[in-house]
Amino acid sequence: MAPEGPIDVVIAGGGPGGAVLAARLAKMGRRALVLERERFPRFHLGESLLPNSMGALEGIGVLEQVRARFLTKRGAHFHDWQSDRTTRFAFAEAFDKTYDYAFEVPRDEFDELLLRHAAACGAETREGWSVERVRFEGARAVGVVARDPQGASHTIDARVVVDATGRDAMLAHAPRTGREHEPAHERIAGLDKTSLFSHWEGAWRDEGEREGDIQIVVVPAGWFWFIPFKDGRASVGAVLSSAWMKTRQDGETVEAMYKRAIEESKVATRMLAGARQLWPARAAADYSFRVRDTCGDGWLAVGDSGGFIDPLFSTGAHIAMDGAFHAAAAIDLALTAGDVSRERFLPWAHRVRVGASLFMQMVQAFYEGALPPLLFADRQHPFLRRAITSMLSGNVYDEDARWIREVRARFTSA
Repeated sequence: MAPEGPIDVVIAGGGPGGAVLAARLAKMGRRALVLERERFPRFHLGESLLPNSMGALEGIGVLEQVRARFLTKRGAHFHDWQSDRTTRFAFAEAFDKTYDYAFEVPRDEFDELLLRHAAACGAETREGWSVERVRFEGARAVGVVARDPQGASHTIDARVVVDATGRDAMLAHAPRTGREHEPAHERIAGLDKTSLFSHWEGAWRDEGEREGDIQIVVVPAGWFWFIPFKDGRASVGAVLSSAWMKTRQDGETVEAMYKRAIEESKVATRMLAGARQLWPARAAADYSFRVRDTCGDGWLAVGDSGGFIDPLFSTGAHIAMDGAFHAAAAIDLALTAGDVSRERFLPWAHRVRVGASLFMQMVQAFYEGALPPLLFADRQHPFLRRAITSMLSGNVYDEDARWIREVRARFTSA
């Protein structure tokens, strides 16, 4: 049962970031209210988790449920179209081996599990509620205006407002101070991609402890993901450049383009030989963007609301859950002190930005060509290999770590 009294934190969005935040706040005795626009379960991309998210899942008490329901992932396997080489990075080779595994999760099931767990922890969750705007008194957020499933409008007061709306980035565009003339939501040039995706039955997967590996197939136009699920399905998507998308022929459907992308990759074709596609391909824009401010007086933005990174390294859910877990601690301390000013949340925002910027740097190094030769090198330097593995594990938040400093220095031009 949710605590009585005024709402401490209202959270717009019930995805992994919003749910982890609500669960931890509830465990801390705070009254958290989640307003989710959709009704769960619902489809979502971002189906491959990272090992360094496991601490957040364990911290809110849901890790064992996740372990019981989803396929264990112990590494990431890259395939090169040009040389036909493959290379595998096992999470056990990372510098931090606290968690050497993650999970492959159909997001409809995973997200619903987290939201129901948040409710079981004591958070109040309302589905079908759309947050229309954040309310400000001066520069400070003091609540939201939301619409219920019947269309009625409600004014809700809260001591802290959290934007977990994903790429809608609600607070990035909220009018509040005299700085509206500055861009709040900046797209990152060169990283405009499009994803074409579907689910398959019977696609190739590795065996034994490698069964749950994500398979990443590098192609001239971008890359493919192959994410296996416990029930035998696999998520198969192609992330394609704007140049490739411009080759679309008159009348060519999304499904036809998806099939053409597969046919152009001998590795993807081989992995799907004999497999059955379960529904027609869909498309999604995968442009990357930065948000100028991820916190302010009385508010924070977690996950994609604070910026979106190309899905190459499966970072979306990780940044959301890890950021939300630490945001709960920052919010709890701020509420205890009676001070929810922007300054209180800046250390949290800095930590998230440090990790996100490293991921972004590596994504840019991949697309600009500096990273792939190192991924597929015949003789990989042991330190560099462990550094790449640590990045793939999501252990990116300690800016003083030697491996992070050296990786940043190596790819500063990327």
